[in-house]
Amino acid sequence: MECPLRKKKRVENLEFDNITAKSNIVGEDLNNLAKTKRNRRKPCAFRFKTSGECASLETSSSDRIPLILTDIQYLLLHSLLGNLNLSQPSRWYVLENCGKICQTTCLILEDISIQHWEKYCDKMINTKEIFNDIVEILTPSVYNGSLVQELVLVPLSEVDKEDIIKKYGSINLALEARKDLVIMMKAMFPITNDENKKYDAPVKDVFPRTQLILSAWQLVEENYPVPLKGKLKNAYSDYIMSKDEYVPVKASSPMFGLDCEMCMTNAGSELTRVSIVNENHETIYESFVKPYNEITDYLTRFSGITKSLLNDVTKRLKDVQDDIRMLLPPDAILVGQSLNLDLHALKMMHPYIIDTSLIYNFTGERTRKPKLKTLAKEFLNLNIQTGNKGHCSVEDSVTSLKLVQLKLSKSIEFGDAVHINRQQYKENFMKNISTTPEIALSIFNHMIEQRKTSLVVGCDDITGDYHTYLSQAKESVASQLKKGKTKKVKLCTLDDANEVISLLSESVKDYNFAMGHLKINLNSETENKNFEEIDKWINIIWNNLLPNSLFVVIFGGTTTDNGVGMMKIKLS
Repeated sequence: MECPLRKKKRVENLEFDNITAKSNIVGEDLNNLAKTKRNRRKPCAFRFKTSGECASLETSSSDRIPLILTDIQYLLLHSLLGNLNLSQPSRWYVLENCGKICQTTCLILEDISIQHWEKYCDKMINTKEIFNDIVEILTPSVYNGSLVQELVLVPLSEVDKEDIIKKYGSINLALEARKDLVIMMKAMFPITNDENKKYDAPVKDVFPRTQLILSAWQLVEENYPVPLKGKLKNAYSDYIMSKDEYVPVKASSPMFGLDCEMCMTNAGSELTRVSIVNENHETIYESFVKPYNEITDYLTRFSGITKSLLNDVTKRLKDVQDDIRMLLPPDAILVGQSLNLDLHALKMMHPYIIDTSLIYNFTGERTRKPKLKTLAKEFLNLNIQTGNKGHCSVEDSVTSLKLVQLKLSKSIEFGDAVHINRQQYKENFMKNISTTPEIALSIFNHMIEQRKTSLVVGCDDITGDYHTYLSQAKESVASQLKKGKTKKVKLCTLDDANEVISLLSESVKDYNFAMGHLKINLNSETENKNFEEIDKWINIIWNNLLPNSLFVVIFGGTTTDNGVGMMKIKLS
């Protein structure tokens, strides 16, 4: 059976051939048209970027950096919504010609970990033959979170496609706007639900300051020290957390500006000064620090530190770490310019970070970061870091805090070309969709013509969770978009796992997005048979998929071990 999308594509190709044959277009325009034509003939394809390769099971466990569940959610959304809804590319994969993907199927198997896969993968002959791309995932079981809750933070229903774009402009903005920051951070940090202790923080922000906090994957991407397993755990083995436990960050959580100065020793870069200021720009902590190793360069031109300044200093890095752990509240938001460098100097990890080098941007490219001195002059009309006596950590920390406070008094787009570009993208898209119906049809033809809902199928020990979260999500979407009716995701509850697999494999031809979710109760005496059966399930689903379908399998992990993600596009 051939999917409707492929038939539509063939018609479009014929129309394209006819137009090209009758036109008199020459030169560069003809080359561009020919290139577009060649791209249309190319099949859809999936491949890793560097971050994907780092998470791949092909990489040794000591060098591996796991993905988080949001990364998998992004892939699912991308396959459903297409390239036209991306304002920036994925961080860990490339999905070529994703417009040709006509269907997405996801099978989630809870209570199976990476350790199970490594032990029994030889029993899963079909699965190994199907999947070449397999990654380690930091799954919620490790931190007692809900896999269901994390998957439904953004609706996955195909019929919500147009609504998501109307509301947010792109997949990226939808994920950022709808994400639960605490849930994501729990993947790495010990965050409790204890909010008994309150902190008075008068807030006059125009939008919540939590929207500026780096997400879990941004911390990894921006080289912040985080307590992940594998390569990062080894790299940060002598780092400590800023608190033993944290509480969920809120719009009223206090911000603290932080800046450090460093020198060079025979062991590398080491801390020599640290300053922390509060929201009133008052210095609440200031200390010089004596490095453990012999200083080879005081870096005075940058740090302002001289030999005489450190002569009588006895405080060491360990003392400063203890001071900061005592000083900071458990929901503190640390603010600074490229704060990852300061945290590395402190050898400390912290979950809630606002980085001025990322929330301000002149170029529209996150990789090109402005200097603090430039930001201070441009937005605060301040001249900082003047003279030849080096930087002042108090001045720099206050400046970073002022920049964040200025942005919070304006808008999330203020001073950020990346967000401005996204807003323009959204406005241009909405302009096109409202004035050019045929453009909207070409983007949404599979949704509009077929009107297929998404399907979630499982046993009664899991579908109740989906009903709760999806109902809340739908109600939220309905109120935000002021829609009279929303087409709900179809939930099916069956008695046993084999029935779930049977319905899922039959439904892939009828739904744009189909997901099966099972909790696997492994028995040490029957584990061999369990994994042989799971292998059969995966093979049955794969054999029933239409051409140009994306298949994603997730092993949900356990309370002690991470999970696994597998992904493959079926071409024929």
